[in-house]
Amino acid sequence: MKPGELKRVLFFFSFCCILFFIYLYWQQTSNLTTSKLLYTYRQPYPRQKKSHPPQWTWQCINQRCERRHIKGAIPVVSLSTCSMLCGSTQLWPQPTGPVTLASRAVTFNHQQLELETDTPEPARTLLEHSFVAFNTNIISLVQNKDYVERDTDIRRFLIKVTILHPNIVKLKLDTSEGYTLSVKPRDGEIVANITAKTFFGARHGLETLSQLIWWDDYETKGALKVLKGATVQDNPIFPYRGIMLDTARNYMSVESIRRVLDGMAANKLNVFHWHLTDSQSFPLVSQRVPQLAKNGAYGPDMIYTPEDVKALVEYARIRGIRVVLEVDTPAHAGNGWNWGPQEGLGELAVCVNERPWSLYCGEPPCGQLNPDNPNVYEILEKLYKDLLELSDETELFHLGGDEVNLECWAQHLQKTTTFMNYTDLHDLWGEFTLKALKRLERANNGVKIPLVIIWSSNLSKRPYIYKYLDKKNVVVQSWGASQWPDTPDLISDGYRVIISHVDAWYLDCGFGRWRETGEAACDPYRPWQTVYNHRPWQQLHLNKKQILGGEACLWSEQFDETSLDTRLWPRAAAFAERVWSDPQLDVTSFTIQEDVYTRLNTHRDRLVARGLGAEAMWPVWCAQNPGMCL
Repeated sequence: MKPGELKRVLFFFSFCCILFFIYLYWQQTSNLTTSKLLYTYRQPYPRQKKSHPPQWTWQCINQRCERRHIKGAIPVVSLSTCSMLCGSTQLWPQPTGPVTLASRAVTFNHQQLELETDTPEPARTLLEHSFVAFNTNIISLVQNKDYVERDTDIRRFLIKVTILHPNIVKLKLDTSEGYTLSVKPRDGEIVANITAKTFFGARHGLETLSQLIWWDDYETKGALKVLKGATVQDNPIFPYRGIMLDTARNYMSVESIRRVLDGMAANKLNVFHWHLTDSQSFPLVSQRVPQLAKNGAYGPDMIYTPEDVKALVEYARIRGIRVVLEVDTPAHAGNGWNWGPQEGLGELAVCVNERPWSLYCGEPPCGQLNPDNPNVYEILEKLYKDLLELSDETELFHLGGDEVNLECWAQHLQKTTTFMNYTDLHDLWGEFTLKALKRLERANNGVKIPLVIIWSSNLSKRPYIYKYLDKKNVVVQSWGASQWPDTPDLISDGYRVIISHVDAWYLDCGFGRWRETGEAACDPYRPWQTVYNHRPWQQLHLNKKQILGGEACLWSEQFDETSLDTRLWPRAAAFAERVWSDPQLDVTSFTIQEDVYTRLNTHRDRLVARGLGAEAMWPVWCAQNPGMCL
């Protein structure tokens, strides 16, 4: 190689090295600083609703909207605008801190929404997805897609979000969910500032902001409106605010479960307790034990794959919700567990589909795990490992544990040495629970789950509770009637509880019996007023510090996804305000203020706009004439 060519090669090589080091330096410095995100999401096709000339106008008189015929010089004001500007806030659930709201509004369109944030990863991506969900909720209000052609009062709607601890992206009981929100006009813009310690608080702030926005169909082509100014400080009373959905009695599609999560997010509920399996079916496809779904699902189109579950867990997280997966044991385990003999593992479950069912379980079909078969515990460990991986949950785990029928075990184990060793089969139940807890720990790589939830039962009563349930890491979900001694006894014994009293917060009750024999299923119906008025910590004088929160339960014997929405909403919304802000309650009269009726009706309309089939609360006349139906 000639000297000149060598020089050129060396020069080129040196130049490449310099570029490479500049690139490395740029990468390093860019990782040390967070660029500001300016994020805009637009959905181009809002829904279209046929418009008609207005017939009525509403006037704010004594903090109440009164309906008038449109005539003469009376200002034409829609009910939605009057409701938002007259009287109390239309927020749901009611915030726990101070709220100030402007008495004027401005128009805007959804294409003017922008998110600005300095939030770094990992919270940054969650916030982006949460903004997409927020934007979609706003667009759901639109009833005329051509409304973007009209002029608006502002040129931009800027939402600035500050998250102080962006590293926290998994919800725990001690995670801050509080936020502050301020809305102010600025030079032809509206600027909403949301500040929160964590992503979860920021997400709640976005939800509250969405509730300060409404559609006014009296404007030309209609218009989105937002309050010109507002301040909100908010933080939940209870850390555990759950909905339990049973998808084993009747299968619910992934799409319908997404709707449940959407409704939960709109109400700031934060735990989706998924009762995946029961004695009727086993729809969860376990990677480690695929025989369970193969033998227990209703059909190949009625299953939940690992990909389905993981996607729902992430969908929930974006909406501020954690998912707790439950495979109930040792009872409520029948179909799906009957393949043991053919694979040389013995009877994994006993009493499966046994008749007469009333002798061996609370409802047909029966089924209960075989505590005498060591293969049962091997399978449970594999299953628990699957559940932990699918849920990405490291703080809470639901073990099940309700309604064990000792007669089932007595009949099927009476000839075994195991049965002979027990004078009280509650001890067999207790030892099964201890073995299951040990297998759960092994499935979690030898680390004890901080809080294991079990249903209240005979095992959670004295004297068995002292022998088998460690109050340091066992939480009892108390589901019995509020007048039963279960909850007060648990709290006096030093246990933490999640309250799900059947007489107030079981939303499946009141639809009559679904079989000819046996009692009707927990009649009567619980209207939203009963759900809302249930405040057991006050009524039973309970120590609030030992109550993690509450959970409304929906067992699916008598409904499927076609009526899922009406079973939940707006009753679950009434529950949500009770466990978020816990408003004061007059225990002498149990009367509910007019404000609660009007706010809940506004919120019910919000849920309907977002695609949820929420049940009507009253005739339209009552909504158009606030206070006249009370």
